[in-house]
Parts: sequence; structure tokens; C-alpha cells
Amino acid sequence: MIPAPCRSRSRTPHLAFRGPAEDAVRVAGAVDALVVEGPLPPGLRGRIGPKRLILALDRPDAPLPAEAPDAVLLAARSGRDVAALGARLAVHEAEHGWPDGRLRILAAIADPLGVLEARGFVGASPRLDGLGFDGAALAASLGTDPAGETVAQARALVRLAAAAAGVTAFATLEPGGLAGAAAGRDSFDLLIARDPGALTPFSR
Repeated sequence: MIPAPCRSRSRTPHLAFRGPAEDAVRVAGAVDALVVEGPLPPGLRGRIGPKRLILALDRPDAPLPAEAPDAVLLAARSGRDVAALGARLAVHEAEHGWPDGRLRILAAIADPLGVLEARGFVGASPRLDGLGFDGAALAASLGTDPAGETVAQARALVRLAAAAAGVTAFATLEPGGLAGAAAGRDSFDLLIARDPGALTPFSR
């Protein structure tokens, strides 16, 4: 697990970058974890050092990696998605001779159904290591302002669900946006950026 799920508001959140492998390598020194989109290239671990390596999956039945990351980031709409992926990971670990339970799951909520189903993530899988929120994606699906009240309420619900599940609470940042500042104020444990510039206000 990246950070402890409970922390004081004075503690700086952990930082992660999300993008293709080559982009991730370039910013590895500035973050605590890397979320890689697309296949994991051979030898990637040797290039990023001791950073936590996370593979982004867009659905529970997405192809699984031949080389083990530390965790997978799943775009999830309910706890059922997490449970389904957890079952697949157990089989995948056995097939590759990896330790049982090695692959952890970070579930990212980015649409209205996921927000409404937030409490269903509690207890969905023993592999669940984090529950997060993508305010920009939710706002786009609703056609509303990422800094608006609807998105703020959704962010709070996801934060509460993460606390109830006892897992890391994380949020996706947008460059220079109010949503990023709000995520920091709301004591998310991990902030993920697609643009390195979005990490600057939170850098140590």
C-alpha cells in the first residue's frame, strides 16, 4: 500500500504520474509511483528504480501483464468490477508462479454509477488497496463544471467510501484546476496527474 489510509491534514500527499511508459520514466524522479497506460515494456522496473509500478486497466476483463506490477488501477463502476478482477488476478498469479495476493487493486471511480455505488466497494475484495476519484472525467460525463457542487459532493462520497473500506484514498489532478486544490484539501492520500505540471502545487 502506498500510504497509510489515515493521515493528518498537514501531511503532504503521495504523488503519482499516469501516462505511457516512456513518459513515466522521464518523471520517475519526481513522484512516488507510476501508473502506466498500455503494456509494461520489458526492463521497465530497472529504469524507474524503487518507485511503485501500477498498470492502468480500463475494464475488469482487460489483458493482464506478463511481468508483475505492484498493483493495477481499474476504472471501476462498482464493487462487482473489483471482485471480478480480483478473481482473475488470483488465477493469473497461480499461472505465473507469483505469490498469492501480490497484485493489489486501486479502483478509480469516474462516472455517476460508480459514485452511486461507492459503498459497494467496501469489502469487495481483499485485494482492494485504494479507492479514488476522477473529477474531470465525472464532470465530462455530466456536462458540468469540475469545480462545481455536484462534483464536490461526489468527491466527498468517494473519500468517505475509502475511509469506510480502510484503503488509500486517491484523486486525479488536472493542470492548474480548482479540482486539484480541492483534492489536496480533502486529505486524499495519493494524487495522480496525467500532466507533470499538475503536481507542482503538491511537490515537496
